[in-house]
Amino acid sequence: MTLLLAFLIPLLLAGGTAAAWAIDTRGDTTTRRGVELDGVDVGGMTRDELERRIRTIAEDFADTAVAVNGGDQKLDTTAGKLGLELDVTATADAAMAAGRNDPGPVAPLRWIKAVLVGRPVAIRLSLARGEAIRELERLEGDRRTEPTEPRLEVQDGKVTALAGQPGGGLDLDDALNSLPRQVVDLEAPLIVGASPARIPTRISDAAATMLAARANEITAQPMELKIGEKAVAVDGAAFRPGFSLLLDGETPTLQLDPTLVAKVLAQVAPVGFNPTGVTFRLENGQMQPVAGHDAVICCTDEAPKLIVAALLAGERSVTLPTKTISAADGVAFASSLGVKEPVGEFTTRHPAGQPRVKNIHRIADLVRGAIIPAGGTFSINEFVGRRTAEKGFVSAPVIDEGQFKDDIGGGVSQFATTLFNAAFFAGLDIPEHKAHSIYISRYPFGREATLAYPSVDLKIRNNSPYEVVIWPTYTNGSITVQLWSTRFAIGAQSGQNKKSGCGKVTVTRTRLFVDGHTDEQTYHANYNCNPPEH
Repeated sequence: MTLLLAFLIPLLLAGGTAAAWAIDTRGDTTTRRGVELDGVDVGGMTRDELERRIRTIAEDFADTAVAVNGGDQKLDTTAGKLGLELDVTATADAAMAAGRNDPGPVAPLRWIKAVLVGRPVAIRLSLARGEAIRELERLEGDRRTEPTEPRLEVQDGKVTALAGQPGGGLDLDDALNSLPRQVVDLEAPLIVGASPARIPTRISDAAATMLAARANEITAQPMELKIGEKAVAVDGAAFRPGFSLLLDGETPTLQLDPTLVAKVLAQVAPVGFNPTGVTFRLENGQMQPVAGHDAVICCTDEAPKLIVAALLAGERSVTLPTKTISAADGVAFASSLGVKEPVGEFTTRHPAGQPRVKNIHRIADLVRGAIIPAGGTFSINEFVGRRTAEKGFVSAPVIDEGQFKDDIGGGVSQFATTLFNAAFFAGLDIPEHKAHSIYISRYPFGREATLAYPSVDLKIRNNSPYEVVIWPTYTNGSITVQLWSTRFAIGAQSGQNKKSGCGKVTVTRTRLFVDGHTDEQTYHANYNCNPPEH
């Protein structure tokens, strides 16, 4: 009987255990008994209950300490700063699966063990890798040196590759790969190992040298730009300063700066300040724009990108899209220039009926309505060109190297003197002028200008933010120049070392600007004390 009991009791216990296991594990909607997360029993929970519990566990995980052991470098941070988080879904999946795949014969035994001592399930973690790298780089600070990538530079007209330099610091991939992706005890600090490493450049010197050679190759010949009915050949070397290296994924490639290409395009196919040729007329005391003509110009905003694509593809020509600016657009443009009032005016007088009067009138007619762009400079010699009979000029007296002579265009210096003084009182810059070598009484003493093509010029720089229109008028005995714009400054003569005679004369101008500040300039003349007979 005793032997029989000794035999039957284990069988009955095993049978009871198996029966209890079978009853307890029938359902698939709750966790198995004894499943634990971070020491907390989560057995018998539904999926929703389980996920809520995991989120509660996760609340304090961001403050978990993380120690990075990098040899000489010891870096301390937290899980939250490192971008390490509890993966709620993956952890819930693991907890729900715990105990469901035990082998059949031993499943009841593992079940009873879980009931008695628990079945811990590791909590799964997720890592925001980019965030982790930024945090580790921040912690390294000055101890980490990033590599200097090779770059392209133009030397002696050729694109040359400058070698890169490797950096140094902790092997961040090594550090992140050693981070645990699952933990059982969330209170324990996380220990991360990392070794010092040489940080290579992403682009090799050999690849940079090869791409530099390619840049020189595709710019060795002129690039033909087809613009409407015209074709412009551009020296390929003009594009070389715009080349640089780009890492496209893992492949280094050439790139070309469209901004530099746009500058090259503007030089070889300039639009000009006033492509429609809009002018002005004085009507009822106001300057009114006068329409010019439609203008086909280069180019649309896509043009630089098209040039870039063609060059990088090794093509030798490209057709660029043009655009049309209508005469009406020109009028609208002129209406926005701020040409609303006279800002400078001066009149000089002369005897009527002389040949030089015809030249004064002719140059006035040619210049009338000329626009000086804001920040731009007006040159009489550039605008009018050589004074010739074909342009309507006649022979009249001039002063040439201190002697009175006759030449085509004699007398135009009176127009230059009148324009000089209008600009003087308008407060415009006068970067270039030259006074006569012999004082002429009809001009202000020391405040005048002469002309001789192409060597002696009068240049007026528009230092205001508004455009300026030159508007000369004349009578048989006088020439007047008005400058129309929006008032920006007022010029006044504030000093003069002498008021008559000969020798060096210095005139001082003071300018008062609309914002209240002032400045001064000086202008010089040097009159011959022994002038020749006229």
